[in-house]
Amino acid sequence: ASGRGRGSFRRGGAGRMAGAGRPVPTCLLLGAAGGGKSLLARRLRHIRRGGGAPPPSRQVGTNLTDLRLPRKATVRELGGCMGPIWPSYYGECSALMFVVDAANPSQVSNSCVQLLSVLSAAQLASVPVLGANVAPSPPGCSDLPCYMSLAEMKSLFRMQDIVSCATQPITMLETSARDGTGLADVLQWLRAALGDPR
Repeated sequence: ASGRGRGSFRRGGAGRMAGAGRPVPTCLLLGAAGGGKSLLARRLRHIRRGGGAPPPSRQVGTNLTDLRLPRKATVRELGGCMGPIWPSYYGECSALMFVVDAANPSQVSNSCVQLLSVLSAAQLASVPVLGANVAPSPPGCSDLPCYMSLAEMKSLFRMQDIVSCATQPITMLETSARDGTGLADVLQWLRAALGDPR
């Protein structure tokens, strides 16, 4: 069931087993506090179940969301306040999603530093990374001056330089957990990174 481990710091995702004794692949979901990670994870789960948009809420600590891609996989969200101990979870993951709040330019510098720190971790040297520019939740907020498009985020983060120096394969997507824009692309990326080999 999803939503286990909420508010806890318990680890052990690498030890969870799927059918036939296979370990359940795990994707870490990281980003600054209040950046939309929880809503993105719940919306991905609701899409797989055919539901609508879940109500927004902020999580603290770690939260697990199970998906079928079709293979069972787990998205482990780690709160932004847990940044100092993110590295203790790197050994468990097979893929990583890094979320940036498109409506909060004040988080750009902090998010960029966090992303560079994540990408420089030896344990993540070959782990696929998805950079998700998450659109703001309130309808119409994308029309506000504060909203960053994916192109603007790439420019501010100097993503071309980051991608050219990184050892990981990096994908950038623009998404909205509120209206569903880009979520199908996120699921497709997750299938490629965590799904059964084709």
